[in-house]
Amino acid sequence: MFATAVRLLARKSAGPKPVKLSELGDGVQPAMDNLFNILKEHGPLTVQDCWKHASQLENSGFRSKRHMKLILRWMRENRRVRKECNSIGEHPDEKQFVFSVEPPKIERKNPSTPPEHTTTATTVSSK
Repeated sequence: MFATAVRLLARKSAGPKPVKLSELGDGVQPAMDNLFNILKEHGPLTVQDCWKHASQLENSGFRSKRHMKLILRWMRENRRVRKECNSIGEHPDEKQFVFSVEPPKIERKNPSTPPEHTTTATTVSSK
């Protein structure tokens, strides 16, 4: 009985499965294009702000807010959009997740020595 419980817990801790494009239904491409344009025009947005802009469009292609969130998740998994966490306060519940289409910022620290600081050995030919 203990082994069965361990197996069940191991299965459930695998995390959410990736979203398949076929699960999103027909006509997903126009909805993705609309969502990408919304994020491109209005900058980093939360899910709630994305839904406000998408609901103002007449033929947005979204069936519901949940459908839009699934498309956002698929776009994030396929690296079309980026998700960031902006902490508003000190409490963990005061986090705000925003989506953007900007390329990720790469912060590079200046190392004290260059990484390819190697000495080259010269060969001396003897005659």
